[in-house]
Amino acid sequence: MMHYRKAENVEQELSKNDLPFEDCLPKAHKDFLWMHVKGGTKVSNVIGYAQSALDKGEYRSLVWSGSGGGVVKTISCAEVLKRSHPLYQVTRMGYTSVEEHWKPQMDGLEEIVVNRKIPTLHILMSLDELDDSIDGLQKPNTTSDFWQHDEPPANRLAAAHRSAPVNRSAPAARGTNKRQRFGRNKPQQQQSQQNQQSQSKPATESGASEHT
Repeated sequence: MMHYRKAENVEQELSKNDLPFEDCLPKAHKDFLWMHVKGGTKVSNVIGYAQSALDKGEYRSLVWSGSGGGVVKTISCAEVLKRSHPLYQVTRMGYTSVEEHWKPQMDGLEEIVVNRKIPTLHILMSLDELDDSIDGLQKPNTTSDFWQHDEPPANRLAAAHRSAPVNRSAPAARGTNKRQRFGRNKPQQQQSQQNQQSQSKPATESGASEHT
């Protein structure tokens, strides 16, 4: 590919009929809010818009869709919205087709078109009750099987620290070492005291001789 340069990407445009929720949406919900989430989407903005649409009664259901770098933010949007509204949820995966175009930089070469499929996450959320027979249905105030076991690493480390056994012998060992170090210093202290006594003894004797 050294003689080619990357050109435009042509992404397949999905329609509401392409979403994998044919068996999920209530018949009364022919129209629903469709929120597209990308890697650069500001979560607070799209959450505020979705909350306002549900509160005003403009929509009774919505779908979050994200691919590539927008998948993580798609999950975050759904989790945040559930905190303010009792929503039924269905999560499903799909693919989005993308054509990558490569332009030749030398004469005699042809343009290359690469077709790729990018995993895409779709999350349906409804204020109205959905049928229990729907595969993967998540009712309000419950966690999802997709990420309920993804505990943050900080929590796992804290739990492991609490459950770790305490070594009771460590302080005693440190205390023993301190006493041993004191014992090694004791002869030096005795030698210092003897030197002080030897230095003061001649002075005492000389003072006695002068007095006599």
